[in-house]
Amino acid sequence: MAEKNKINQRVMLTKRLISEALLKLLQTQNINKISIRELCQVAGINRTTFYNHYGSQYDVLNEIAETYIQNTSLTVISDLAAGKSIDECLTGILHYIQNNLQFTKLVLDLGNYDLISNISISLPQFDDMVIKHLPEHLDVAEKKAIASYVQYGTVRLLKEWILSDCERSPEEEVRLILAIAERTMRA
Repeated sequence: MAEKNKINQRVMLTKRLISEALLKLLQTQNINKISIRELCQVAGINRTTFYNHYGSQYDVLNEIAETYIQNTSLTVISDLAAGKSIDECLTGILHYIQNNLQFTKLVLDLGNYDLISNISISLPQFDDMVIKHLPEHLDVAEKKAIASYVQYGTVRLLKEWILSDCERSPEEEVRLILAIAERTMRA
């Protein structure tokens, strides 16, 4: 068992070195310009070690982003299921984004990964949540359109907030988003 833990720790260390190297390289260049050779050199590993864990630099970025998404959008879903209010959930997520702003901006600024769209895709429950709060007299098509509008509007507001270096506090941004969403949903 101790041998297995040692191997797992080595794998985690290697993956962390690769991830950190990729994030460092992304500060100066687009992912399309980063070679595996360069990535391995910065990480201090050989190419064979890299290919034992990943197929490409895109796989590394996808793994980093997937972890990020799990720590953001999927947290909202579980927090809501646990009974937390939407504003409490969103505020927690915005604090997480703010605390990881360098990564978020790297991804958004360089067009390396469509983080915002992937967060949207990972939230199919968002539409259901909006729809159940809409007036009964609306038909299904109208409800779906409003839910889509609220979701993509929220995503756009978040993107602008991130690119402005989180000009407003997470609490202020959540109040703004929820006020706009509420007005839209009163249709």
